[in-house]
Amino acid sequence: MSTKQASTSSTHASLLDNVGTFPDGLNRISTPAFVYDEAVLNHLLTYADQLRQEDRCRVLFAIKSFSFADALKLMSPRLEGFSVSSLFEAKLAQEANTNGGSIHITTPGLRSGELDEIASLCDYVSFNSLSQWDMHRDRIKDDANCGLRINPQLSFLDDERYDPCRPASKLGVPLENLVSTFQHDPARLAGVRGILFHSNCDSPDFSELLATVQHLYSSAGTFVETLEWINLGGGYLFEDGQNMNGLHQAVEFIKSRLDVDVFFEPGAALIRSAGYIVSTVLDVFPSDGSIVAVLDTSVNHMPEVFEYDYEPDVVGHDNNAPHEYVLAGCTCLAGDIFGEYRFPDPLKVGDLVVFNNAGSYTLTKAHVFNGIGLPSVYALTGQGEFVLKSRFTFDQYAARWGTGPQAAS
Repeated sequence: MSTKQASTSSTHASLLDNVGTFPDGLNRISTPAFVYDEAVLNHLLTYADQLRQEDRCRVLFAIKSFSFADALKLMSPRLEGFSVSSLFEAKLAQEANTNGGSIHITTPGLRSGELDEIASLCDYVSFNSLSQWDMHRDRIKDDANCGLRINPQLSFLDDERYDPCRPASKLGVPLENLVSTFQHDPARLAGVRGILFHSNCDSPDFSELLATVQHLYSSAGTFVETLEWINLGGGYLFEDGQNMNGLHQAVEFIKSRLDVDVFFEPGAALIRSAGYIVSTVLDVFPSDGSIVAVLDTSVNHMPEVFEYDYEPDVVGHDNNAPHEYVLAGCTCLAGDIFGEYRFPDPLKVGDLVVFNNAGSYTLTKAHVFNGIGLPSVYALTGQGEFVLKSRFTFDQYAARWGTGPQAAS
């Protein structure tokens, strides 16, 4: 899962009109910073518009990938609603849900003490297992539209760390178990009105989604004919809209056979190329024949760099450029390294280094190891202005450790 790019994958990235040439105002923001580009975000939402208009597919946004409230409010009018994975995410979705869309939840960690509040916030609940369904359905079924998360047991990923269909997966009812239950104990499934599956990660190949839909139908067609809705989950990426034929075919396959609502809940596909981590070079020095450039950001702010061992995209990187650097984060963790990158001009202290395609799973996974603060958050408006939305303070940091004015009394 290693990648380096010289420019963002989106052709609408107003932050990067010219690779390596930053707009006025960028050098005046406080770093480290997370910047979300409203122009790119609005462009990505045209894919949701297309699915709704052409396929009658209801598009949700998975806020586990990106949860900043002002951006969610910007997205809300163009969406059917939001998908969430916890009570806190459900509360956040309700605040951001400016158009009255639906809220959908699935989680392996459903807590009995939170059920009443979840039922009041969420319109759709997909239970993660049959035992979870048995335990909790009577408390929720009258307040929410209930379904099951299914594990299609059809895998397309080589790395089990991010494969929802890995052996002994904790995510969803194994398809063979669902079919067996429907055949031998159908009363157990009474009240199940829909299914959700999420069986991929970062795939641009929607033919895999079509294959999954066909596999489900061939294996459990009699059961799915009883349903009111099917949620296709997420885990797929739009490539400037040129790769969506398999998605259209998957929705058409369902719609031509079943009288159901179809939901799709992308996360990274609607935010990744709209987000950037902007950092400043703090130090440059030689080490064992390499040149290390220490930045004021860290893998704290992009944890998947460390989790999945990949090299994030950096603006201006060029494999043929003459000046090579090891870009390193500012913590004392030896592995706080982004990778080796080459630039046309030498880096010096005070220069900006911008990571692009950083919109998803950065802020939502970021942490404060070593007391390194979270990035400030800026919106880059359609008018080209950087607007400060949030700044992490010492009081917020101190509250995590039980001290300061924001600590619990």
